[in-house]
Amino acid sequence: MATPARRPPAQPQPQPLTVDFEALSYISRLVEAFQAFDSDSDGLVTAPELRALLASLGLNRSEAEARDMLARADGDGDGLLGVEEFLEVMNAGELGLGALGALLQAAVPALESFAGGPDGALGADELARVLGLMGTASAEDCAEIVACMDGDGDGTITVEEFKLMADLL
Repeated sequence: MATPARRPPAQPQPQPLTVDFEALSYISRLVEAFQAFDSDSDGLVTAPELRALLASLGLNRSEAEARDMLARADGDGDGLLGVEEFLEVMNAGELGLGALGALLQAAVPALESFAGGPDGALGADELARVLGLMGTASAEDCAEIVACMDGDGDGTITVEEFKLMADLL
């Protein structure tokens, strides 16, 4: 009696993400703006930097209003605002992207070892290979994720940018 041939295990089929990509893009733009106004790149902004940052977003606030916003959001009382605290000020947590954050966090180890180019650049294809192997995202979803996080418009993101967004969501 012949033994039936074994089939290789089926690859998981990526499921479409139910993500508001507009919200992801908004958060990414907020992070980019924060980084632009973080003059010494220490991950923190002062009240004057916060005021300038808000003005760049079309939210003109007085010096006193900026200090008050910072004081209310300053969880550790150091007189400075970190990017996580800034996103809270901007109500980014209410956008419901926590599930995407968990997905991106799960992908970080694979992406660190897979990183595309010599500078760690990831395009939609590389992201789709990793998330597709995990059965978690379609190629179209991956293209949207990269487009939302691609601040310089070159069609790629770095692993560090990916990790930052994963941590923040």
